Amino acid sequence: MEKRYKLLILFFSLIALISLAGFVRSYFSFFPNFSRFNIIIHLHFLAFICWFALIIIQPILIMKKRFKLHRQLGRVSYFLAPILVITIALLIKDKIDRDIVISKSEAAITAFIGLMDIVSFSTCYVIAMVFKNDVRWHIAFIIGASLIVLNPGMARLLNHFNAEYGLIAAVITPFFVSISILVFEKSKFKRPILKSPYLLFLSLWTLEILLLIIVPQTTYWIQLVVNFEKVI
Repeated sequence: MEKRYKLLILFFSLIALISLAGFVRSYFSFFPNFSRFNIIIHLHFLAFICWFALIIIQPILIMKKRFKLHRQLGRVSYFLAPILVITIALLIKDKIDRDIVISKSEAAITAFIGLMDIVSFSTCYVIAMVFKNDVRWHIAFIIGASLIVLNPGMARLLNHFNAEYGLIAAVITPFFVSISILVFEKSKFKRPILKSPYLLFLSLWTLEILLLIIVPQTTYWIQLVVNFEKVI
């Protein structure tokens, strides 16, 4: 059991490192002159860093049998998750404002990706909290939520090398992680795939990608985004 928690700590630490590395040029490199950024960006990054700190600390507390402190810190996420969702929504709105001047289609894609990120993160977080007493399901969907949070930073990092790498990695990584865990659990512990929380996450992610392929290019969605932009 201890080995599994050590792997979890390593996994979450790697996610945090990759994600933060993606914002070195666009955010951290401006330290200490952050005056160019508005308060929403600062709040988002603070919540973003707190999320990664929390998911790394929590398995350490379990290993040390600090269960009471683990539960107390877990309640911090009740405030942290909504802040992440709200700041993501506000930042996406700001990007739509800029994109729509250049291309309605680009703005529509931005809006849909942002909406899916919010829905995916929120769904994973809610499932994780509903199953907080079931360690396997709880961890599975904390991993899922963290993969959603990882994607923007990872995409930015890889886009420094090639403009297409970021999108490819953002799509593939959740597939790779969930399928790898499914295969490992089946081969190592003989756990049924159909009852696995990772299969549910994989199904939700597959649905999201299919919707991403179909919806943003439709006339209805583009017009909906344009009308929304006029109202808000």
